[in-house]
Amino acid sequence: MRSAALLPIASVLALTGCPDNARLLDASTDVPAMYPDVAAPDVAPADVAPVDVVPGDAVPVDVAPGDVAPGDVALADVPGDAATGPLGATADDGGVTFRVWAPVATAASVQGDFGEAVMSPEVPGVFAARVADAGVGQAYRFVLHDGDRTLTRVDPRARVLRGGDAVVAAPGAYPWRTAAFMPAPRRETVLYELHVGSFSVAPGDAAGSYASVTARLDDLADLGVNAIELMPVSEFGSATSWGYGPRLWFAPNGVYGSPDDLRRLVDEAHARGIAVVLDVVYNHYTGGHNAPLYCFDGDCSTGGGYGPYFFPDAPYRSTPWGPRPDYSRPEVAACIVDSVGAWVSEYRIDGFRWDSVSNIRGLDGMGTVPGGRDLLVRANALTHAMLPGALVIAEDLKGFDGITRSAGAGGFGFDAQWDGFVYTVGAILAGASDDGRDMNALQGAILGQYNGDPFQRVIATENHDTVGNGGARMPQRIDAADPGSFAARKRSMLAAALALTAPGVPMLFMGQEHLEVGTFANAPAPIDWSRETSFAPVRAYYRALVALRRNRGATTPGLLGAHVEVIHLNATNKVIAFRRWDRGGDDVVVIANLRDRAYTRYDVGLPAGGTWRVRLDGDDPRWSTDFHGVAPATVEAIAHPYDNQAFTGPIVLGPWSVVVLSRDPTGG
Repeated sequence: MRSAALLPIASVLALTGCPDNARLLDASTDVPAMYPDVAAPDVAPADVAPVDVVPGDAVPVDVAPGDVAPGDVALADVPGDAATGPLGATADDGGVTFRVWAPVATAASVQGDFGEAVMSPEVPGVFAARVADAGVGQAYRFVLHDGDRTLTRVDPRARVLRGGDAVVAAPGAYPWRTAAFMPAPRRETVLYELHVGSFSVAPGDAAGSYASVTARLDDLADLGVNAIELMPVSEFGSATSWGYGPRLWFAPNGVYGSPDDLRRLVDEAHARGIAVVLDVVYNHYTGGHNAPLYCFDGDCSTGGGYGPYFFPDAPYRSTPWGPRPDYSRPEVAACIVDSVGAWVSEYRIDGFRWDSVSNIRGLDGMGTVPGGRDLLVRANALTHAMLPGALVIAEDLKGFDGITRSAGAGGFGFDAQWDGFVYTVGAILAGASDDGRDMNALQGAILGQYNGDPFQRVIATENHDTVGNGGARMPQRIDAADPGSFAARKRSMLAAALALTAPGVPMLFMGQEHLEVGTFANAPAPIDWSRETSFAPVRAYYRALVALRRNRGATTPGLLGAHVEVIHLNATNKVIAFRRWDRGGDDVVVIANLRDRAYTRYDVGLPAGGTWRVRLDGDDPRWSTDFHGVAPATVEAIAHPYDNQAFTGPIVLGPWSVVVLSRDPTGG
């Protein structure tokens, strides 16, 4: 039994025998661990057949656009939406129709600002009432009866809460400013992960809000990122928690603001060309027993006593963070899938990051959880059908390429998955000794891919798990005594350059661009935006890297390509060079020096002759007054074979620095 204290997740443990970058126990958490560990059967995921995909494009799905809509669950014969009408509260000009699934209840009614109405059974387990006097904005609650028991319950499909009651909502009433928005393809996407409660806190406020994030969108647009990944915002009842203890799946966290405040955040992000990806938590439910779905209809007599929304029996009943929803029960699977559709249709969310997929499809990746695969496949198909071009990301961390294979090939249909690059590169550059830097491991991280597509992985050097859960920011890991030291700045900036030039979908963690220090606590401290001024040159460095990664200057198209080749690796000098290209003739060469040593000339092979331009020098004094780079603006290739390349490039290379080269589009 785990302690009821907040549970630190040691997700940096290596999984022996798995492919490079695989990791164990991956779910983020900030809820009490009240449940026993699950003894997982030692069964590996089933092999699946490969599928042909174009690197950087969407993974094929087996559903045509328009074929699927929220409520079209098709997992089984589902009471509620499929057999009658939408569950929850559905408002129209003539009133409101209320429906609730309560399989054990013998009778039900709905109470609210409009009075009380008796609900009639429609199909087994589903009760409904049409209330002409009810309307948008009125509070309501369900009252369930079973013999002599009377239970008052919040609507599991509530869109908004007020004073502990659900409120009848009109999701379609928001006046959207932007027209239809299409996220950038994966190969052009640069993600930025943020926590609403601590990203930006307005003066006088205790925590951040949807509005305070909206107010900083111009800064993110200027930085150049084109997708933000919001840490969970489904209702969890706190402003400072990480959000991984969900209470309701359809309602945004009210402490952050109103549903329309969240819509405006998405709307304004789209107006700036920024997609919004939502972190969702369906692998477990909150550990707090006063949450709405616990013992919903009073049936807590079976198994663990969690009620109809959760598995009743071991080994599936519990996770280390709370009870596991019963994906094998059609009504529960329908509720989850419909909530995914609601985020897309009602908030225009552009994609999802699914937390701890390994605990939906299996028990920490082992064996299978009944209904888990069907749930994931259906939810991903629905998302892609509703929004072709959506970005759906898995946090699985098992090195399992079936996650990003199509459902038709036996996979799960995700577009990308969080990758162990963050652990590998972080460990290599956080270490104090240059001699100890594992260049072979770095090479493996740069060459990583799933199903032959490197853009099926999300790569980073900081995220909420590595900065939290007992971890720290990269500058802090490098020099805990002085995270502003030369070494801390140089090596953390070098790590970021590797993430933004290696093939994959790069992601920054909020504040990384101005060398935010410290850790990401269970109640995170607000980002210190004064550092945006004091470390303005560092931010300019990140901005330049993002621009190169997205080829915004039309000088680095090779960084959009899936092709990569390590052309130079010197384990003694700790120098690596790799070539990126897309269609051929558009090469970008990245040279990284992982040692505190400068070179006035360091030779690496180049794939073509002529003039190569230095697009970025990590030792440029523009990034800091104590950087002393003297690299020329160009490198003239020498017609002498080197590193199995036709030409040699004499590079001026600073300590703990990266140099990015490319040729002009004309080849000159």
